[in-house]
Amino acid sequence: MRISLFCRNALTMALLALPSLAVIAGTTETFTFQAQEYPGSRDREYTIYRPDELDSPPPMVMVLHGCRQTEDDVLQDWGLTAAADRYGFILVTPFITSYDGLRNPNCWGFWLDQHQHEGGGEPEDLHRIALEVEDRVEIDPGRRYIAGLSSGGAMAVVAAMTHNEYWAAAVSAAGLPYGEDAASVSFQCPGTATFHSVSRVVSDMRDEVDDPYPIPLMVIQNERDCTVIQRAGLNLRDAHLTVFGNASRNTPADSRPCTPFFVEDYDCRHDIFTADGDSGSRSVVETVFYAGPLATPNPQDTDHGHYWIGGEAGNNGRWSLRRGPSLPDIVWDFFERHPRDGTAATGPRITLMGPNPLQLEVGQVFTDPGATATDPEDGNLPVTANCDSVDTTRAGLYTCTYSATDSAGNTASATRRVDIIEPNACVEVSASPRAHVTAGRAVVFSWYFYRRALASGDRRDIGFAWDDGSSVTLYEGETAGKWFTRPAEGCAD
Repeated sequence: MRISLFCRNALTMALLALPSLAVIAGTTETFTFQAQEYPGSRDREYTIYRPDELDSPPPMVMVLHGCRQTEDDVLQDWGLTAAADRYGFILVTPFITSYDGLRNPNCWGFWLDQHQHEGGGEPEDLHRIALEVEDRVEIDPGRRYIAGLSSGGAMAVVAAMTHNEYWAAAVSAAGLPYGEDAASVSFQCPGTATFHSVSRVVSDMRDEVDDPYPIPLMVIQNERDCTVIQRAGLNLRDAHLTVFGNASRNTPADSRPCTPFFVEDYDCRHDIFTADGDSGSRSVVETVFYAGPLATPNPQDTDHGHYWIGGEAGNNGRWSLRRGPSLPDIVWDFFERHPRDGTAATGPRITLMGPNPLQLEVGQVFTDPGATATDPEDGNLPVTANCDSVDTTRAGLYTCTYSATDSAGNTASATRRVDIIEPNACVEVSASPRAHVTAGRAVVFSWYFYRRALASGDRRDIGFAWDDGSSVTLYEGETAGKWFTRPAEGCAD
């Protein structure tokens, strides 16, 4: 029997040893879904993460792992438990557990006909798992959401088509259009793949959908992804707009930079498409397209630009990256704006402009990037900003707070972290090789079973990558995020 890595008590010492991991504040429980009588059903494990403080009834967000992953990758590396704590939703992470057909390990079978339709296979199991969760936890029936990465993103699309009478909105990260087959996946860089025509995808979607609800979809795509290439995201957008909106409205009603992001935004653009072309209308499809790196710090990644970005609370895990557009926040913002009943959340919503956190050196001029606020009833609202604590003459951690109030007296607030650092501050960190790798200060060199940790800057050997017992000191260089085995000139004792 497979035991979840996220048993709360068992993690206490591990979290102390690995400070880069987000502290799990809520309760995590793992259950087994029993196979049902319909074709293709199987026993499947799933984990429920419940924050300590929840409004009743809370939203539910189901998130599907990608190939070669498990639900523990989602829980550990994707920044979603922190988002559940912050925004107050139930996080459900199914594990495929077992599967039929020839496929890479732990892939959801989005391309197999027996797993593409209501009433059978994996999408039906996911629907029944969600219903089982509702038997355990009271859930807001207007706020049931599903998302996934890679094969999980493709299966989230299948789930949205097979049960669009149930889900309120869906997100596909590096996923594929409904009805696609295995030829739509690339195994090399530059990526090459063949796709069904958009008209065929539209026809397949219309044959499957049996509820008039126009389920909103967010498409997240790295334009440099070599495993699921950009054409997949474009086809997803165009087919969804055709089926649930207006194909002639293929110009974004709104286009903006992606916020928030952690350290880098990778030229990310967030485009919103509506049925009537009005930026104030409910979305049919939204796209988050960015030009991210091909390589990640984790040696198990294929370095094909194919990953989830967890933001500040995420980790550089298997097919996950910490730096970049913060997908937990971006995805939740999309979900929050699209409950099933079509009404928006009450009260203002504040969007921070520019980076969060914002990093400056001592002596640099601080200019607040600002924030915007919108309200379902009042539209755009003025934002009050307070950055009085920021002192660029002294290194330290500061905050800017933002607030906005609508005509009904509802108030929203948001916070930006401002890090003022000393130039050439001779920053050093002593930790085990494994902790350095986990924090992104070191990378892993792997040759068969020879796995050594190398400092990210000078690529010098600091020991075995799995070593938790020894301590090694690394020094940050002039470029933030690059670490060396020796201090910079002028920093030596």
